Amino acid sequence: MNIAENNQKEKQEDSVGKFTGFFLFRSLINGYNQAKELQDEKRKNIKKYGVISIILATISLVLSVSCLLCSVTGVDFWGFSYVVMLFIFVIGGVIISALLAIYSFVFGILQVRLNRKASGILGIILATLSFVSSLSLIVFMIL
Repeated sequence: MNIAENNQKEKQEDSVGKFTGFFLFRSLINGYNQAKELQDEKRKNIKKYGVISIILATISLVLSVSCLLCSVTGVDFWGFSYVVMLFIFVIGGVIISALLAIYSFVFGILQVRLNRKASGILGIILATLSFVSSLSLIVFMIL
């Protein structure tokens, strides 16, 4: 059975995946599995996973650092209550940022395993920084 028939069979068996958020992730993983089987010359030119890793890590880092700075400086947002701001910091700065950092870390590892491009290593470093900043936001919210 070739790869195209296998992918078609997976799509038919898993119709729930189209409605979940993991459909794009699984599609990229299937593309990665196909890229792994390419010849060395074609595989060396693939930078897609490192670029995705850098983009996700940058979004995560900006989100977590902005929430961290607002939390540390104690900026008052036009009369919003403390509870609303705490809810925004937890959802935006911790949960969304940590999830983006984890996905970014996964894509960075995929890039490094595929062809050891610098974009994968940079994505891993940025993902680690953004995950640490989202964890430090938890510490600053407790204090």
